[in-house]
Amino acid sequence: MSRTSILPLAPAILLGMLALPSTSVSGAIDGQLVWADEFDGTSVDPSIWTFEVGDGCPNLCNWGNDELQYYRAENASVAGGLLTIEAREESFDGYDYTSARMHTRAIGGWRYGRIEMRAKLPAGRGLWPAFWMMPTDDVYGTWAASGEIDILEMRGQEPNRIIGVIHYGGEWPQNVSAEGPYILPSGSFDEDFHEFALEWEEGVLRWYVDGHLFFTRTTWFSTGGPFPAPFDQRFYLILNVAVGGTFPGPPDESTEFPAQMVVDWVRVYQDLDTTAVSAAPSPSGLLLHAATPNPFRAGTEWSFELPRASNVEVTIYDVRGRIVRQIESDAFSAGRHTAHWDGLDESGRRAASGVYECVLTTPHARRVRSVNLLR
Repeated sequence: MSRTSILPLAPAILLGMLALPSTSVSGAIDGQLVWADEFDGTSVDPSIWTFEVGDGCPNLCNWGNDELQYYRAENASVAGGLLTIEAREESFDGYDYTSARMHTRAIGGWRYGRIEMRAKLPAGRGLWPAFWMMPTDDVYGTWAASGEIDILEMRGQEPNRIIGVIHYGGEWPQNVSAEGPYILPSGSFDEDFHEFALEWEEGVLRWYVDGHLFFTRTTWFSTGGPFPAPFDQRFYLILNVAVGGTFPGPPDESTEFPAQMVVDWVRVYQDLDTTAVSAAPSPSGLLLHAATPNPFRAGTEWSFELPRASNVEVTIYDVRGRIVRQIESDAFSAGRHTAHWDGLDESGRRAASGVYECVLTTPHARRVRSVNLLR
């Protein structure tokens, strides 16, 4: 979608707090539900979603795509179990259109898993709805060396056709992309709700619509690191409806406003036994291995390897991006070391059941692993 690192929207529901028929998902990834937003509240939750407001200036005017809208938080709402992002034809701050764009970077992001959205998309020339992902940490460099994953993009003038896309390679303008299309057998995406999904494993990405696999990608590269870079790091979610831009072109007199993308839910599934089993090196040579045991009850530990002596911090975060406990902060020699977490927070209280992130930071690199705490 837009060519930028981004800053989000509605109530997020964590593992163990969902009243859903099932917490597993069928398909190549036999995962457990680790995060979801069912939009059951009355407003968006700013602790989970962050709105991007404005036109992208001065760093990325018109969001790098010649888009015609001004993004506002007021163009998104939650009611009746649905999130609505509304593109409007209205004058605001020198623009003729407004819409909304939000993301989940505040809660950290995910590495591997199945990411799903059930939604109805807006139709009309010049409309550009998207459900996509950007890297949380830009480990391999600026766009697109650290990657971009578009779970779906649609040109409003082609309401029965969507595409899945990845952007990768070098930093702009040395970036490249690959895409695959899906065309509905009948009807269009604005007439009814459909399920859009990405399955992401080490070395492979698969795109689905209503359970139908339509695109698989197993080859890409990054100038910032070896394969499977850049798609071996955390990515966060973005929802938006753009108006105009290089992808759909401008709206015309046939385009009907307001135009709405209506979202029923967004869900993330992960296989907690295999999501983070491999210890892919960062460009610096730093390694952070998977937690053992995972899941755990009484305690778990991570081993990490330093290519050189360095100051190291190891911090546990919850899925909302809040610090739970710092478990290491010291100078370490080169070689292999371990960091242990007993499941307690900074005040000595037992942390609640759920998924946590272990973040290892040195002056030159950052590595992240997920762990599931059971009570």
